[in-house]
Amino acid sequence: MRHSILSCNVVVHELAVVEHSILFDGVSVGAGSRLRNCIVDKGVKIPAGVRIGFNRDQDTARFTVSESGVVVVPKGYVFKSEATA
Repeated sequence: MRHSILSCNVVVHELAVVEHSILFDGVSVGAGSRLRNCIVDKGVKIPAGVRIGFNRDQDTARFTVSESGVVVVPKGYVFKSEATA
């Protein structure tokens, strides 16, 4: 964790890195994931190894990205790897 705000019931698994981000209640960050400049809404489960905030094109294809590069992961977002599990 670096320069981030975590709400209640947030779980950050082993080797995950969260920088300059805000994680709302019930967020789970999978092992080895990396988040930078993110706002992650309630209850989102980020699978292991996911990177958000490092590739603007990839982020824009999935999420809303502000002009300054802040990535917003909305409440209820389901990652493709989670949807097929």
